[in-house]
Amino acid sequence: MNFGKKITIYLTSGIPKGIREVKIDQWSGKAVCGPRSTLGDILSVPEVESAVCLYFLAGPSDQGGLLDMYVGEAGGFKERIKNHDYKKDWWEDVVVFISQDKSLTKVGVQYLESICVERLGKTGKCNLKNKNNPALPTLPKEDVSGLEMFYENISTIMPLLGYDIFVKTESIEGGPKRYPEFFCTTGNGNTVKGELREDGKIKVSKGERVRKNETDSFQTHPYKKLRSELIKKKRLVEDGDDYVFSDDYVFNSPSAAAAVIKGASVSGAVEWKTKEGMSLKDMVESEIKN
Repeated sequence: MNFGKKITIYLTSGIPKGIREVKIDQWSGKAVCGPRSTLGDILSVPEVESAVCLYFLAGPSDQGGLLDMYVGEAGGFKERIKNHDYKKDWWEDVVVFISQDKSLTKVGVQYLESICVERLGKTGKCNLKNKNNPALPTLPKEDVSGLEMFYENISTIMPLLGYDIFVKTESIEGGPKRYPEFFCTTGNGNTVKGELREDGKIKVSKGERVRKNETDSFQTHPYKKLRSELIKKKRLVEDGDDYVFSDDYVFNSPSAAAAVIKGASVSGAVEWKTKEGMSLKDMVESEIKN
């Protein structure tokens, strides 16, 4: 059985994009998020100034598309962020994760930093600014279990704050799928299979072939930047007249996936269809009628 989560987001100044504190019921962790301009106020939040913490620095990419992101850990956040504030001018927002009961140790945040950098590198949902992959510390398995749960909460909270950079596994592995398989034609004879997920995202598997050529109108389309970033990151690899997905990739929406696959301005709700020919749009309308 799946259980929901009670999540509280507190706006300390009453402003949606100001300082936010996020808690999950029955969890000792806590996230504090805010723009760079509010750094002094963030440090005044109890437990943050000298806390052992995991933190994320976020900013827009110079080329648009995916966010730039830096993942770090600190035994004392105030001193560490001073260094970043002076030496890194690209970031605009910060998210700090701490433990309210101080159960998060220095080794623990080193573990979290290491797995976050590794998994963000694999998912390809942001431009990682980390120059090195932090080493994974050795920990007892009972500690690893608790830290993996902490990571799960991090990957749940970050999208709520506007940073959809993690890809969560489906809640029931191996169980019956709610949605049928969907397919999208590429315009040059290929058909790409997609897996519609519970969160409305589309997963495209490694090896799927997409059209290399792009329409003229696509050059100014918002998803042109995403396609270019995937090519730059070698998530889409040139192979003859096509690009091939070098690994699985989860798109934030059906339209993002369809636009990247076809190299054109298209509606994902119309382009993705079951093998019987029912579009995603038709499926949704049918469910509403029922």
